Amino acid sequence: MSQDPQEEKADGAGENGNGAVEAELVITPEERAELAEAEKAELKDKWLRALAELENYKKRTRREIDDNVFRAQQNLLNAFLPTVDNLGRALELARGNEQLHKGIQMVVNDFMSALGRFGVEPVPSVGHPFDPAIHEALQQIDTPEFPPGVVAREWEKGFRQGDRLLRPARVVIAGPGSTGGKGEGQAS
Repeated sequence: MSQDPQEEKADGAGENGNGAVEAELVITPEERAELAEAEKAELKDKWLRALAELENYKKRTRREIDDNVFRAQQNLLNAFLPTVDNLGRALELARGNEQLHKGIQMVVNDFMSALGRFGVEPVPSVGHPFDPAIHEALQQIDTPEFPPGVVAREWEKGFRQGDRLLRPARVVIAGPGSTGGKGEGQAS
């Protein structure tokens, strides 16, 4: 009375070996559609997160490149700023010699024009209110030319490139005993 092996498989298909009957897992088309939608939503969420991470990476990289370019420009420009200072001093000393003064003035103008092409401009100083964001105070003096708190003299020109300060102007400020009128930069 041996049974055919095919028949044994058919008879034992629902048993787990202990004689217990296992329930078959049946997924309806609606459940299958719900599972597919859930998987689709999960994949879409992962894709959107990856896209956002990529955009953040691009922005961070662009910002780092811009900062590195600015630092490189700043280092180069800072190397040239003492030359501007020395040309300004030479210009003051050459006031007695008209031709020498004119020649140095031409060099200063060319140099300032070259800096201007890179967006570098001097910060306002003499006659303007002292601003610790762009000025470095060296001392205070009482003067009849300017009111208190106004820049009375510039020792070293300050420069900025756009919104970024390359070097503060080193200045002397009119002290509390100053008796001058209103400075250019002050409101009436």
